[in-house]
Amino acid sequence: MSEEIVEYRCNICGSILKISPENIISICEYCGGLNLVSEVINIEDIYIAPSVTVEKILGEFWSRVKRDIDLRKLADKVRIDSIHGWYIPFWISKMIIDGEVVYTKKQYRDKKVEVVRRREKFSEEVNMDVIGRRQVKSIALRELIKAYFKQNIALVEIEKLDEAWWRSNKLSILNIEFDKKESELALREEAIDYVRRRWENIADEIEFFKAEVKKMEKPKLVLLPLWEIVYEYSGSLYTVYHEGWAGRPLIFFEPVTMGRRILYVAGMFTSIILGVFIGSTLSSILFNSSDNVSLIILFLLFIVTFLGYRSAKGFISDVRVEKSWR
Repeated sequence: MSEEIVEYRCNICGSILKISPENIISICEYCGGLNLVSEVINIEDIYIAPSVTVEKILGEFWSRVKRDIDLRKLADKVRIDSIHGWYIPFWISKMIIDGEVVYTKKQYRDKKVEVVRRREKFSEEVNMDVIGRRQVKSIALRELIKAYFKQNIALVEIEKLDEAWWRSNKLSILNIEFDKKESELALREEAIDYVRRRWENIADEIEFFKAEVKKMEKPKLVLLPLWEIVYEYSGSLYTVYHEGWAGRPLIFFEPVTMGRRILYVAGMFTSIILGVFIGSTLSSILFNSSDNVSLIILFLLFIVTFLGYRSAKGFISDVRVEKSWR
């Protein structure tokens, strides 16, 4: 049984379009016309944050390398292996969540612990997003969307981009896997889960929680540019992700230099010495001092242990990760 082959033609000049299953938009190579080839989205729902050029991305990369206290020492040995860019689809909406929560929280007064039970009503405005596809590079996507919301990036209706822009665009526009109605359901569920998680961070225990979406803006599909640079140093490959509207790095994977390993070793030994000292001090205090002092010593011991763990983790790792868009 033969499969039916679907042939897409330009809606302006009728020429055959060159497309792949990954495309949501196709630009006619003959007339420059804009063609929507996805069957699950309307053109008026699509917005885009236009990307800077590949030269700008590379400029930001080398600027970051030369500013970094470790990488600037290695800059002469760093080589670009590859660079790619995509427009990542996000369904985005602003909504108001109303609800009620009953929770308990412990309060410490002198040497006593008091459990307080509270009932509160709430109304929260939240910006929510869901990624428009399930199989896509995920490591930098949360940083990409967080940077978008924090920086309040101006968007352009995709219909208003002219032929010259489309002909100069070098990034693939990835298709989506669910439509507007499915995205609305996903956004509603994610918004309620988000508000519940926020209350869970406040409370010790939640006894009752109820929330509903009181108001919701029409979801829009926002295409955000993400660039990936793979660079080589000393025979190993490392990855960097940049947001595309300004070109700034989001996540930078770096080699762990010898100088930093020495710092990690120093941190481990310092933590061990301080841990022994604090532990012995705590042992003597437990017998002849107040509970408040003991709690302070325990807290200091926890901090020292955590610093030792971070130092040991950094020492055995070959890669260091920095989030730098902030």
